[in-house]
Amino acid sequence: MADAATEQRSTRLRSRSVGLVGPVVGWLVVGLVIAATAAGFINRLLRPDEAPYLLLSREIPDHPIAVVAIVAVVAAGYILLFRWCCHRVAAWRDGVRAPVPATGSRRARLARFVDHVFGRWYRIAALLALVWLPFYLTSFPGQPSPDAANMFAEFLQRRSDFTGAGPFAPADQTAPYIDYPTSFYLLDNGQPGTDSMWSNHHPFFVMLGYGSLGWVSIQLFGSLMPAIVLISLASALFTLVAFGRALSLLGSLVPSWWHRGLALALTALSPLIALWSMAEHKNQWFCAAFVWWLALLAKRMHSDRPAGRRWYAETIAMSLIMALSVQFGWIVLVAQAAAMLFTRQRAAGVVAVGLPALLVFGTISLITASGTAIPSDPVETKGVQMQLLALTLREHPDALTATERDELSRIFDLDEMVEVFDPSNSDPVKSTGPLERKTFSFHYQTVQPEDWDVLNGIVVRLATEYPGTFADGLFLKSYRYLDPFDEGTDWYPPWSPRYEREVAGYRVAPVPVNATLRGGVRDVANACYGWFACRPIVSHGPRTIAVVLLLAAAIAVRRRYAWLWALPFALQLGIAGVSPLSAGGRYVLAFTYALGLVVLMLAISDRAGDRGASDADLPDRGDRLGDDPASPPHRTPSGSPGSY
Repeated sequence: MADAATEQRSTRLRSRSVGLVGPVVGWLVVGLVIAATAAGFINRLLRPDEAPYLLLSREIPDHPIAVVAIVAVVAAGYILLFRWCCHRVAAWRDGVRAPVPATGSRRARLARFVDHVFGRWYRIAALLALVWLPFYLTSFPGQPSPDAANMFAEFLQRRSDFTGAGPFAPADQTAPYIDYPTSFYLLDNGQPGTDSMWSNHHPFFVMLGYGSLGWVSIQLFGSLMPAIVLISLASALFTLVAFGRALSLLGSLVPSWWHRGLALALTALSPLIALWSMAEHKNQWFCAAFVWWLALLAKRMHSDRPAGRRWYAETIAMSLIMALSVQFGWIVLVAQAAAMLFTRQRAAGVVAVGLPALLVFGTISLITASGTAIPSDPVETKGVQMQLLALTLREHPDALTATERDELSRIFDLDEMVEVFDPSNSDPVKSTGPLERKTFSFHYQTVQPEDWDVLNGIVVRLATEYPGTFADGLFLKSYRYLDPFDEGTDWYPPWSPRYEREVAGYRVAPVPVNATLRGGVRDVANACYGWFACRPIVSHGPRTIAVVLLLAAAIAVRRRYAWLWALPFALQLGIAGVSPLSAGGRYVLAFTYALGLVVLMLAISDRAGDRGASDADLPDRGDRLGDDPASPPHRTPSGSPGSY
C-alpha cells in the first residue's frame, strides 16, 4: 500500500511538472517580446543623438529610472494582451461556433456570404484577387531585386555555354568569387579556369528556373521582360491558389462563420501579402507554399482517417517548393518531420515532409560534391560572430592579444572591419552585398578553410571578458523583429526606383510596365511607414508579435498540437536572428502570411478526429462547413477541395 501511494504521489508530481512546462515557456516568450519592444523604445527615447547605435550596457546605467519606467509600461501592456490571448485560446479548446444571427439581419447576410465563399477554394482565391486588384493594377509586375538579377546573370553568364563568343559575353563579366560567393578557396581550391561554375549562394534550383526562363525569353522575344512578367504572374497566381486551398482546408474544420471571416479578413486586408506576391524574389514562394503546407498538416493531424493520395500529392509538392525556394527550407521540414514522429501521423510526416527535404538536400550535396556548383559560402553562417567581433573591437580597440590579432588578420582586415561595421546589416563585415557597396573587410581571395578554426574560440573569449558588449551585440542583431514600431530594413518588396541593372546587355531593372504607378504606391507606403502611428498598420512587426503571442498562449494553456504549430515559426524566427539583416522583413514574411491561418488553427477543437467523427463532427471535404446552423453543409461532386 505504501509503495502504491508513493507511486501515485510520484505520478502526480511528474504530471504537475509537465503541466508547468507550457506556462513557463509561454511566459518566457512574453518576456522576450517585452525585452525586445522595451529595447526599441529605449533606443528611440534614450540613445544619445551622437551615438550611432543602441548599447543597453550604456543606456541602462545612464537612465535607470527611465529604463524601469519603459519596461514597466511595456510589460503591463503585453501581460494584459497575453492573458487575453490565453483566455481566448483556452475558450476555443472545444472548437468555436458563432451565434446564429437573426434571419434577414446584416450579420445573417454576412454569415451566408462567408459560407458561400468558403464553399469552394477558388471562391476564396477570387475574392482575394478582387480585394488585391488595386495593388495588382498599380504595381504589377513588380521589379527584380539584385538577388533575382544575380540569378539571371549567373545562369546566362557563368557557364561555359554562355561565355566566350556570343551574345552572352559582356566585356565587364565578373568572376563568381567577386560577385558571390566571396570565398576564393571554394573555386577548386583557388585554381584559375573555374569561373564558369554555378553556385548555391542563392537557391540553386530557383536560379536554374529563373535563368532558364530568362534564356527562353531572350531567344523568343529578344528581351528579359517577358520572363520577368511571367515570374511575377506565376508568383501571384500561386499565392492566390495557396491561400484559397489553405483557408478552405482549415475552414472545413471550423464551424464558426465569424472565425472563418476573421481569418479571411486578416489575409485580404494585408497589403503586404498582395505586394510581396508579385515579387521576383524567392521568399514569397516559400511563404505561399508554407501556408498551404501548414493547412495540410492541420487537416491531417485533426483527422482520424487514413491520408489519401491527394493529401500526399499536395503535401509533397508544397514540401518540395519550400525546400527548393529558400536555403533554410529543408531545415524547417526535417524538424517538423521529427516532431511528427511523436504523433499518430508519424508515417505521413516522414513520407510527405521529411523525405522531400532530404531529397532536395541530398541533390544539392551531390551537385556541389561533383563540382557542378560551388557550395554556399560558409561566411554566410558566421555573420553573428563577425558582428559581435566587430562591435567588440569598435568599443574595446585593445581587446585582442597580439596572437589573436595575427590569427584573425589572415581572415579580415580588422581596421576595415571596424570601420564598416553596421548594426543593421552584416554584409559590410563579410564583404558581400551589392558590388557598389563592396568592402575589403574579408580576405575572400586568400582565406583558407583552416583559417576559420580560431574564430569561435576568440569570440567566446571576448564574450566572457566583455559580457555587456556581447549582450549588446546579440540585441542589436535580433531585437528589432519583435518591436512593433521598428522601421525595419526591407519591409517592402525590393522595388527601388533607383536600381538599374542589365544582364548580358538586356535590361532587368527598372521594369517599364507600371513604373510610375508602382513608384507612387511605394512612396505612399513609405510615407505611412515613416509615420510612427501608421507604421504598425503596414509593417511585419505587429503580425510577427501576434503570431508569437497566440502560439505562446496556446502552449501556455496546453492546447493540443500547439508545440507542433509553433515549431516552424520558432525556427524561422531563430533563422531571422542570424540572417544578414537585423530587421529584414522578408525573413519574417511567413508570419505576415500565416496570421489568419494561425487564428483558424487555434479555433479547431482539440478533440477533432478522436471520436470516430461523423461527417457532421469532422468534415472530411473542404466544401463541408460543419453542422453549425449558420453554416449549412454544402455537398459537391467528388474531387472538390479537401476530398482526400
